[in-house]
Amino acid sequence: MNRIFTIAILSLAVGLTACSDFLVERHSTSYEGKSMIATKTALESSILGIHRQIASSGFKTGSFCEYLAPGSGLAIWGNTGALTNPQEKWISLHKFTRFSRHPDNLTTFQSFYRTIYLCNHLLDLLVNSPVDENYVEEIKGEIYFLRAMAYFYLVRLYGDVTLNLTAPSSSDDETMYKPRENFWTVYCQIVKDLNLAEEKLRSFKRMVSVAGGNASGRVCNYAATACRSLVYLTIGTLLEHPDDNFWVGRTPDFTEIGISSPEDAFRLALADAENVIENGPFELCPDYRQLFRWIEPEDWQLKERIWAMPRSPESKDAGSGLTLWALPRCYNGTENVDNFGRCRPDRWFFQKWCETYGGVKGSGTSNSNIYVTCADPRMDVNLIYGSFMGQKKVEDCYPASSRLSSTSAFTLKSFGIPFYKKYYDPTFNNSDGNADLYVMRLAEVYLIAAEATANLHFTGANQYGKTAMDYVNVILARARRSVDGSPSREPADWKTGDFADKDALLTAIFWERCFEMPFEHHEYFDTHRMGAKWIVENISKPKNIFLYLKEQEDFTSGGKEYMGYRSYLYGKTFRYDEDWTLVRKGLICGYPYDEIVYNPCLEETSTDPLRGQNPTEVFWR
Repeated sequence: MNRIFTIAILSLAVGLTACSDFLVERHSTSYEGKSMIATKTALESSILGIHRQIASSGFKTGSFCEYLAPGSGLAIWGNTGALTNPQEKWISLHKFTRFSRHPDNLTTFQSFYRTIYLCNHLLDLLVNSPVDENYVEEIKGEIYFLRAMAYFYLVRLYGDVTLNLTAPSSSDDETMYKPRENFWTVYCQIVKDLNLAEEKLRSFKRMVSVAGGNASGRVCNYAATACRSLVYLTIGTLLEHPDDNFWVGRTPDFTEIGISSPEDAFRLALADAENVIENGPFELCPDYRQLFRWIEPEDWQLKERIWAMPRSPESKDAGSGLTLWALPRCYNGTENVDNFGRCRPDRWFFQKWCETYGGVKGSGTSNSNIYVTCADPRMDVNLIYGSFMGQKKVEDCYPASSRLSSTSAFTLKSFGIPFYKKYYDPTFNNSDGNADLYVMRLAEVYLIAAEATANLHFTGANQYGKTAMDYVNVILARARRSVDGSPSREPADWKTGDFADKDALLTAIFWERCFEMPFEHHEYFDTHRMGAKWIVENISKPKNIFLYLKEQEDFTSGGKEYMGYRSYLYGKTFRYDEDWTLVRKGLICGYPYDEIVYNPCLEETSTDPLRGQNPTEVFWR
């Protein structure tokens, strides 16, 4: 870790004072003292502080919303035309990545390592805690979970990263400075930590009785199992596409965790997912709408929640960040929101959703190639489109029955793209909001089971006699029922004959993940684990076709030329790369420049992937 990071973590004597807001009895603690391990209440405050820290790693701020989600190819940074100006920090997102000196790249990197430091430091201190040993072991389980997940995000973003399992005692501690570690070694450590977490974490019932339940963001033992299933699935998809993924000329070794092939990883992913579904304490919410209703107290206690980042408007942190990033200005009469929906679902993603589940195309001359409605009830829960109530009037929004009067940049950026609606709650009024972020919920576990089953069996059944389609159909049935009156006709159940081969089924499951969980911070990681060739065929090529439809072109009105959607947000002649060797360069972010400069174990010009920048074969600059 670099000296900038050193200063950051050693100055964290602010400790957990802010985090004690979660407790009735408030403790001021310091990471340099014994008070944080002295009592059960202090331990709860300490672990809540780490939860708060990982929540600030970008989940509810621009780090993931503004500077990562658009890198999936499914979202857009809609506040300005800056995406088309020479500033690399936005242009790089159209290469599916963030470059080495991207300012938010370093912020994300440091923030996750700060979480890891706090985890390691608390583990070290717990050796001397006077609290009952069994209680301490429960806290350890939560620490292992949070450390594992911090590394899971880091390794997916940067590939090889430094692996620290103890906290440095000072800036002179030699453990402060290490080279990067092979990404497969990091994955193995993640699994080891999740194994310990599963063993030590509280049961769901005890977590509720001691920590107040999942509304506080706390996790139980089955959360470790569920998250481990996603880790195994990720490893499997990486190994499935070795030539077009983010390493070149290297042979990953996962044998330490029982994985010698993609099939091994998929079997482990399926076993964990089945365990959670069959034996875990979680339940699917019967109505999809309630997941994002944010009205009744029970909306924050749903048993579909496996791991959530809780609201915290009382401390003025990022509690309403997602709402601010997503909503249009003055939505439903709220005060002015200057963000104008900075992170938005792009037009092509809207098109793909409608195309998949019963959409209807426009009938006007300016929208005959685009869809204007979708029969999937989840779209109305997740997105604002067509029109919406503003401060005092109804505002038109893409897609409209005719071309929006985008005769100004303001109109295009404000109304020329759909918005995310799911994080709006009635208490929101420009600064405070109460919407939580689901990092993992049970619906995702069903989709993990579906994907693992498809990889292992395709049209066959697993040990429970279920096919991949069976798992997906549970989610689709819930979607159809999430309406008033008779169930919707879409999304219709999947049948075996719907898919020509395994690749077609896996691609359909990918899109179902996107439609079930849009803007829950999965898009970037899902696209990138699928490999460069998959991205070219499923995003680059079809999206290039869409961007050159007449509806996205510049146009003339009243004798004056106006910029269209493509020119304004992508560039007049922009095209996504269709050469998979170029797309491969964006599968991991550039390693943060400051880390390379200040860490004496790293050198920018080194060709060793563990001691320098990512190799040029897999790094877009």
